[in-house]
Amino acid sequence: KLRPFAHKFLEEASKLFEMYVYTMGERMYAVTMAHLLDPTGKFFKGRVISQRDSTCRQTKDLDIVLGADSAVLILDDTEAVWPKHRANLIVMERYHFFQSSCRQFGLENPSLTKAERDESKDEGALANVLKVLQRIHSDFF
Repeated sequence: KLRPFAHKFLEEASKLFEMYVYTMGERMYAVTMAHLLDPTGKFFKGRVISQRDSTCRQTKDLDIVLGADSAVLILDDTEAVWPKHRANLIVMERYHFFQSSCRQFGLENPSLTKAERDESKDEGALANVLKVLQRIHSDFF
């Protein structure tokens, strides 16, 4: 299940920034996720980085992302994987729709499914982060 507002977020963010999928996962997972999020290739345009592409095994690094480090903005749900680039990072809250996701991350609180609700598409994490991205883009470009 995709987070509410996911496609609108990607559509709007892609107008402001060149976007990549960057995961510590295997290439097949990375490509599958990119296709799930962007079936037409309009947003990522094939810019997919997986563990195999990375120069670091346990962390992520901007050395394989085109562009100056100072011009790169990172959205990730795990701060620890970006030890060299915390200044570039906006930490995204994880989306725990299914109870299995809560268990996977050792959370005791109920999933959104169990709570019989979902994240707001207008005031949820993606909508709020999009506002931040728009502000950053406006300030720098």
